[in-house]
Amino acid sequence: MNRWSSPWRPASLTFGVVAALVANSASPVAQTAAPKVQSEYEAGWVNDALGMRHFSGLSCPNRLGDLTRTKVLAAARTRLAGCIYSSEQGLQIVVRQHAPDTGPVEAQRFAASYQAAGFAPVRLSGVSSQGITFRTGGTEERALLETFWHLKGRSSDYSLWISYTLPEHENLVEPAYMELRDQLARLK
Repeated sequence: MNRWSSPWRPASLTFGVVAALVANSASPVAQTAAPKVQSEYEAGWVNDALGMRHFSGLSCPNRLGDLTRTKVLAAARTRLAGCIYSSEQGLQIVVRQHAPDTGPVEAQRFAASYQAAGFAPVRLSGVSSQGITFRTGGTEERALLETFWHLKGRSSDYSLWISYTLPEHENLVEPAYMELRDQLARLK
């Protein structure tokens, strides 16, 4: 038997490669490959009596009508803070606070990126007609839609993005929008 046909040789080679990788995992490149994820508190959020509050002023209650807050979001670029809500019926909602007067740019960015991805814009009635809506999937009987609204606040701009399915969520979108719009109107 030559040295390469030994059943122990491949294992020792494998062990050597693994040992070299482990030894190099302390290198600066390996340490920056996966950035540290900020906790809610490091991202500027604190608990309050009804949910969570960001230092920028955005308040995300645990519950809003039929909606449950599932996550808070850190600031990024012109987005100051945000939170994600969902409903038991499957609505997914993202509320974002933006720097003042940046909402129209965020709305244009939303529309441009969805069009570039090949999604078709659609016109709907009701509260969805006040936003920018794209059909992102579904069948002839069932449409998966995403609508983005830009809202102007007293000291910040806000965006509201809802992912929903028609006809299942037809009667849920407007109450969810109104509940969140009213919550944002109460902010300073």
